Amino acid sequence: ISHELRTPLSVLQGELQAVEDGIRELGEATHKSLSAEVGRLVILVDDIYELSVSELGALRYRKESSDVVGILREVLDSHEQRFTAKNISLETALPDSSLEALVDSSRLVQLITNVLENSVRYTNEDGASRVNCWRDGDDIVIDFEDSAPGVPDDTLPHLFDRLYRVEDSRGRGTGGAGIGLAICRNIAYAHGAELNAWTSVLGGLHVRLRLPLINVAST
Repeated sequence: ISHELRTPLSVLQGELQAVEDGIRELGEATHKSLSAEVGRLVILVDDIYELSVSELGALRYRKESSDVVGILREVLDSHEQRFTAKNISLETALPDSSLEALVDSSRLVQLITNVLENSVRYTNEDGASRVNCWRDGDDIVIDFEDSAPGVPDDTLPHLFDRLYRVEDSRGRGTGGAGIGLAICRNIAYAHGAELNAWTSVLGGLHVRLRLPLINVAST
């Protein structure tokens, strides 16, 4: 955490020192740069806090019977432009009928959003992303797959570890702080779900969420 905080703080310190020394004017460009670094700090601190409370099991969940297919479709629709901007083809295969699960809709949206954001961030331009959803016995399965670049096999077991990144050189501007997927894992566990990752046949990453269907007999 200290390492993650040190980078934006160092940038802020350098910018302010340059202004004090008269090397840089405190104009619009400097103001935007300082505001951007402060924004990164705010996001990072918020992420660290949310990760902490999620690991403590202190995140608030308001679970109710919800259509997972409908939730997934809404998040996909909201991200379509993000994929288009990088010329990444987005293929989806969703059931025509609803699949009900006992979930906190906002937390499920957060999980799906984090996985899709990772796909947009890491997939090369002119690549491909594929999202499939189906019923498998008593579970709802959602597969997220994307094309190159891939992830080394020895790093796959650690992708959901907090503050873990495949490349140490990846900064928050491109790769985040290694917090998003850790939060996703904690959200999945809170729903009695499984979240796993392995190499995709498309050449990138394959993430699978397995969520239990609502027990209709007990409702």
